[in-house]
Amino acid sequence: MLLKNHLSTLSNFSDKELDRALDFFYEEKYRKGDYYLREGQYSNKISFIESGLFRLFYQVSGEEKIMLFFSEGQFMTDYFGYLTQTPSIRPIQALEDSKVLSIDRIKLNQLFESSKNWEYVGRILAESAYVISVHRANRLLHDDYDTRLHTFIQESPSLIQRVPQYMIASYLNMTPETLSRVKKRIMKNEQIKNTIHKGI
Repeated sequence: MLLKNHLSTLSNFSDKELDRALDFFYEEKYRKGDYYLREGQYSNKISFIESGLFRLFYQVSGEEKIMLFFSEGQFMTDYFGYLTQTPSIRPIQALEDSKVLSIDRIKLNQLFESSKNWEYVGRILAESAYVISVHRANRLLHDDYDTRLHTFIQESPSLIQRVPQYMIASYLNMTPETLSRVKKRIMKNEQIKNTIHKGI
């Protein structure tokens, strides 16, 4: 099970601890286009993605702005809404048929209180969510278009083929037309680099 393998990398769990914890999770399936979380709903669970792909987004003047993609091997929720217990302004929608393993807030808190291992995992999840949000904000503020796309390709190569181009453009905060030009420019530069490297 992907979740069990992932948890075992986060802390020094015994098999007994992991098996007990997995009993707290329940399986959910989403079809492409289904909402995991709608605007105005409360985020009272965290889910681990066994298979599939989701987007977290918000709307500004009727235009969708994508903040995050979640895919296999990642935990998912609207962390701001989850932590503040306020209605979400950031819906989460499935981009593919997906399967997740979810755990409700009460059960998760029980795990956090049950051992030092789980207390550590709770801290890791919170720190990871914070670091991701800061990295994203810094990149949008400081990186040019070419750097944004190059970083996205390096960090999430599989998403280039799985996510519609207009959504990638939204995530990188550029228009689809700009994304197309940047892709061509990057591809051309990569070809030049490969040519130089080969000595041709």
